[in-house]
Amino acid sequence: MEITDEYRKKIELLCGDEGKKWLNSLPDQVDYFEQKWNIKTSDPFSLSYNYVCPAITADGHNVALKLSFPNNHEFITETEAIKRFPEEVTIKILEEDLEKGSVLLEQAIPGTPVAKITPDEDQIHYVAQVIKKLHKPINEDDKKLFPSISNWAEIFDRYVKQDKDGSGIVPRNLVDLGKGIFTEFLQEDKQQFLLHGDLHNDNILQSNRGWLVIDPKGLVGEREFELGAYLRNPYYDLPQNNDYKAIETRRIIQFADELGFDRERIRLWALASTIISMLWFWEDEGKVSEIYLRNAELIRSVKF
Repeated sequence: MEITDEYRKKIELLCGDEGKKWLNSLPDQVDYFEQKWNIKTSDPFSLSYNYVCPAITADGHNVALKLSFPNNHEFITETEAIKRFPEEVTIKILEEDLEKGSVLLEQAIPGTPVAKITPDEDQIHYVAQVIKKLHKPINEDDKKLFPSISNWAEIFDRYVKQDKDGSGIVPRNLVDLGKGIFTEFLQEDKQQFLLHGDLHNDNILQSNRGWLVIDPKGLVGEREFELGAYLRNPYYDLPQNNDYKAIETRRIIQFADELGFDRERIRLWALASTIISMLWFWEDEGKVSEIYLRNAELIRSVKF
């Protein structure tokens, strides 16, 4: 079992002593689920937070074992979102043990992320088609299972409470701008949908049954908010020396045209999403990379 030092440090920083214990327990956990679900695992995929590794069932099917890191409150909402999204565009849950924080998932084969698709116009078209199928209005009972966009916005007040003098690592003018966008848009009576919540270009994978979404957070809100995760990292997602502003502008226009959304509303939600992601990094890791500030300023500069 290969675990990088970078991943180990991330989990220890996020979860402290519980994280260390969890990391040390991973070999035993994997052994347990290999026997319970009659699978044979391999070394993990590139890890972000949860432990995810490929596996093969006794009858030769490719699957993926996913183990939740300690106190991962989004693990339940992730599984509940997968169960409610259309199977046509969502990875399947094959087995689950929520008490132990584990699921066995269908593995997308070949698993190529939509990020690899060129030209970029084709990539955006595929993403728009997935979103059209993914989004369904959410009923009142299901709303109770998931956080809402307004719940996410509470981080603005948490940050300001800690950064009383405005000298923190996220500039106060950006914090105020992001909070203002959330405040304005959340006053409107928009139809509510179950959103993925983290639909960036590595969370849409090619499979033998089409494009499938993975790793949803499960979020209640308006559809336009969904595009923020896709649009907020151009300096990460695009090759160097591109005309980032021109590409970002065209992406927003194409999404608006294919999905029937308002361009400026997409841009503003993407900007607010970029700012809130910086606050998550501040809250989880105590730092914010310069590249996130550049991404925010890029989206801020887009004009139509």
